[in-house]
Amino acid sequence: MLRRHLLLGPLVLPALLTACATPAPPTGDLWFGFFETGRPTPADKDAVAAMQRGHIDNFKRLFAEGRLLAAGPLADPARVKRGIVVLRGASLDALATYFTPDDYVREGYMTLNARRAVAHAPLHTEGIDANRIEEARIVLIGRPPVSDPAAAQRQALLRRLVDAGTLGAWYTLADGPVAELLLARGTDTAGLQAALAPYAAAGPAVTVDVWRQWISPGVIGPR
Repeated sequence: MLRRHLLLGPLVLPALLTACATPAPPTGDLWFGFFETGRPTPADKDAVAAMQRGHIDNFKRLFAEGRLLAAGPLADPARVKRGIVVLRGASLDALATYFTPDDYVREGYMTLNARRAVAHAPLHTEGIDANRIEEARIVLIGRPPVSDPAAAQRQALLRRLVDAGTLGAWYTLADGPVAELLLARGTDTAGLQAALAPYAAAGPAVTVDVWRQWISPGVIGPR
């Protein structure tokens, strides 16, 4: 079981939660979500530590039940998005019940913003070194404000980058301001930005952000 954690402001997320037993087969729709900053956490450090233990225990439970596939902290420059989760569930209401035991979420110290997703190249749940974390990169591509005549060209570029190993995981979100989410091993932000420059230039203007992400080795492709 992973024992190292990374603190990002008031939220501590494990790099990836893995259970000692094989998780149950996942059921329901696929969701890609962000934990986002909520109201300030209490000044009582013991209370926050207790909430953190409950937060991690709930993640372990969800993984063992096959509902949580992956989780990891990230560094949003605006400190709004604090970490990612990949989940299986029937609806947003169902996802909300997953975190009823989690004081962080139930009390509004952080909120879950999840969208239905299609996994073109999913994060791995096997062959993971759950005792370590490594720094990686997450790419967030904004949704075009208008109909995108270059959509097929842009999707083809992302597929080439995944097939070449430049990007290791790729999810398309059904709605919301973020259209595509991709993860890459390594820390070469400039290289990723250069590889994705044709995407931004191909059609209507979109944002292409590359942020720091932490996750266990093996989650984004083979080690």
